[in-house]
Amino acid sequence: MSIDTEMNPLVRTSSTVRSDFGRANAMEPKAAGEFWSRPRRIGVLASLAIGFVLLGGGRLDLGLTESRLGLASQGSLGPFGQVFGGWDPSIWIGRLLPSLIWSWGEGFLPTSASVRWPEAIAGILLGFILARRAVLKINGRAALLIGVCWFGSLGLIDRSSVTELDFVTGLWTVAALDRILGRGSDIVAGTFAGLAFLCGGWPAVVLIVLATVVIGRSAAGLNWRLLSPPAIVAAAWSACALSVAPAEAWAAALTLPLTQKPSWLLCPAIFMLGLPWSPLVALVLSREVRSSWTPKTRGWVTGWLQIAGASLLVGTFIPGLASAAGIPTLAGLAIIAGAASDRMLFGIESSGAKRWLFGASVLLALIWSFTMILAGGYLVAAVAYYRLIAATLILLSVPAAGLAIFSAMRRDIRGAWLSIFVLSVSLKMAHFGYYAPEWNYRMSQGPWGRAIGQWVPPRWPIYTTTTWRADLAFATGHPVLQLLSPQHLQYQPGEARYVLLHAAEFEHWPEKAPKLMKVAEFRDEFDAARVLARTDGPLPWTRPTLLRDQD
Repeated sequence: MSIDTEMNPLVRTSSTVRSDFGRANAMEPKAAGEFWSRPRRIGVLASLAIGFVLLGGGRLDLGLTESRLGLASQGSLGPFGQVFGGWDPSIWIGRLLPSLIWSWGEGFLPTSASVRWPEAIAGILLGFILARRAVLKINGRAALLIGVCWFGSLGLIDRSSVTELDFVTGLWTVAALDRILGRGSDIVAGTFAGLAFLCGGWPAVVLIVLATVVIGRSAAGLNWRLLSPPAIVAAAWSACALSVAPAEAWAAALTLPLTQKPSWLLCPAIFMLGLPWSPLVALVLSREVRSSWTPKTRGWVTGWLQIAGASLLVGTFIPGLASAAGIPTLAGLAIIAGAASDRMLFGIESSGAKRWLFGASVLLALIWSFTMILAGGYLVAAVAYYRLIAATLILLSVPAAGLAIFSAMRRDIRGAWLSIFVLSVSLKMAHFGYYAPEWNYRMSQGPWGRAIGQWVPPRWPIYTTTTWRADLAFATGHPVLQLLSPQHLQYQPGEARYVLLHAAEFEHWPEKAPKLMKVAEFRDEFDAARVLARTDGPLPWTRPTLLRDQD
């Protein structure tokens, strides 16, 4: 009786011919399984996830896009998020629900962790999905290398709105693609596609359907098992949206991706987010690397190569698909780089692939060390707060560059790969020790928003007559509701109602509106005045029952 190793990741076939260390044959599954046992492999992957992703996961202030999700997590669950008191069709229920659940654990007062931690957890689950399939298709050693390339990439280290990566939607998209490549287009893959629709709308489903066409395999083609779950989910979501929200909001959610422009910089952006491991993707061009893979491995890696290429293509030219294409492309790059690294470190002799690996490691190390010596030297001399982290990064960058150069001279592949890993660790340290605090206190709206919020009683809403920046509104730590006109302030609950205004708005406040008294005046980074005012009345200390809470 034959045992299907695809059904059981713990089974290892002993009939596979072990490769000679200097030849390009099989992938040594038995030797890899003996050294990298399942508990040890999970422990190493968990350590990578903690060090590269979870460490300092909630320290970075939110950007504009993330802040809208944070504001929506202050409200109730619905088909869309609610921002400034109105429906936001860009926030789907699948993305809102994790942040909303996290905010419940924070006492219904969401912080940046309500947005950052669900994204971090989704990124970690993605890494374990890729590693699990790598064990089935290659071996445990390659799974760890793919985990290093995934968790150690710049996109996982940052996870901010600057990267424009949606890990919650990407989790279900990659899960569906992984299932299609591993087991075919079955009902489970269709269920994952339906969950991707709830998180990001139809662009994620279109990308999954397109992948089945690009892969071109009979078991991975379009069928009712793949298409029926997202169709049922879309119909149920539409019925729910039309029952609680205006039809305009439902239509805006479906058509919003079509209003976006083509993303001409998607390809270089994904390459940058994959650093420092993305240059190793070029190793797949080596004939020796490709021929060293077993047919099962070659089919899996080739499938992800096709998915990554198609995602880049459609994400660049078709409006609305760039956001859905980012995570599958980054996952494909990690798989290709990790699988190629496994053959370079433990399998083959290829002069062309070696030259590329040595050149990439030396170039990356020299660029990083040159940057650290200049920028880090300035921080050591001028900014005492960053002196320790800057000195540490300098001390790491110089030996890493020396290791890369020495390995290239000695033609030591493992030393060159190790220098890239040291660079990945340095990127994490720089993000944790310099970028996050520098962004929070110089570039983000956090300090200004917190300065405003400290004048308002806890959980009390702040009203506006104009639309403020979402990151400023979220940083106040209060619900921010926009009024249709100043006169509508008198119909809001509570006695003392707080209003955030521009200086000109406060000076020309209508006489027919409730009278305001200035609480405090603030200056933004452009020296423009912001006025926090309130109506007359006793200071409140309990949150009022808002109109939206009664719906």
